[in-house]
Amino acid sequence: MRYLPCFAALLLLAACQKAAPPARLPTPQEASPEQVVVHYAPSRLRVFPAAGSDPHYVLWASERPGLPAVFRPLGTTEQRSPTGFVPRAGELTFVDGRIIEAPLPGSPAKTERELPLLVYDRDAKTATQQTVTLPGPCTLRERALLQSDGQQVFVLVRCAVEDQAMVLRLDAALAVRAARTVEGAGAVELFLHHGDSDYLLQARQVLRVPPQGLAVIGSVPPPGGDAETRELLVSGELLLVVDGAAGRVIGMDRQSMGWRLEKRFAFEGSVQRLRAAVTAKRLQLVVAERGELQKTELIGIGLSLDPGKRDSGLPQRLLLGAGPAHSDHELLPLASGEGVVLVRTHDGNTGPLVALSYLQM
Repeated sequence: MRYLPCFAALLLLAACQKAAPPARLPTPQEASPEQVVVHYAPSRLRVFPAAGSDPHYVLWASERPGLPAVFRPLGTTEQRSPTGFVPRAGELTFVDGRIIEAPLPGSPAKTERELPLLVYDRDAKTATQQTVTLPGPCTLRERALLQSDGQQVFVLVRCAVEDQAMVLRLDAALAVRAARTVEGAGAVELFLHHGDSDYLLQARQVLRVPPQGLAVIGSVPPPGGDAETRELLVSGELLLVVDGAAGRVIGMDRQSMGWRLEKRFAFEGSVQRLRAAVTAKRLQLVVAERGELQKTELIGIGLSLDPGKRDSGLPQRLLLGAGPAHSDHELLPLASGEGVVLVRTHDGNTGPLVALSYLQM
């Protein structure tokens, strides 16, 4: 029987992939002892740079049912965030000491010319709706994606029927300071604002949207999973597209969108969630993997971003803990440039909890 080489058929891709190295426990230098933050497991857990001149991270979580607040601050980290850091875009952001939420669109979907946003008071007990004027009609089927640097709010609105994306820049009072429509981008999965440009990831397509002029388009291999298993980050002159389900990192020139590097890593079972952060010339990943016994484990991986350094094999995998099937986790860089902070929910010895640890992988 004649065997085809691995590159001859996509159907044999899984067989050609190297097996994941066994996960090992981290050393004390790689992971600090875990700090228990609170003894309950919120349904939503987010970490943002604190408001104003405070460079520490503040932990926010959804409050327990029956209590007056919708969200609850869980405290601040001892370590500081990098200057100008913008967390991953999502349905929540934090600016001027307040939580801003992009609500779910109504059903059935309607064509709108305004985007509603919920602005919570500083105690996160009540929210008022504030509308933002859009640059044109938009049929909303998904939440908008929000980001903030603590002073401005960056918004991506996905218009499914019109096959457009609308990119907005708002001040802290949510007044529109700039707006742009991007054609053919109605199914964007990830959004990142950096410098003077916005970056949009849609399946294989990666777009850099400058303040003026045409969008610059690049491409990556087909995604292995959904938005929860992918990340979009900037490291120096590189735009990084991380695909946890495919075990791949593509480094693109963040101006021209041409490829500069490719890194591989391996996983076991199915990847449920990936979060990533950039430190000094390294990419830190924490992946939630679900194995054959439906057990979810958090695996940490560190990758060099030096394009001149050859990989000597698949990176080591650090076992950071296990949790329930829908365990939530966030990963954020530190101002020192030498580590990251991991915040996660899991089941402790005394019940569900939120815990924090510092990693250097």
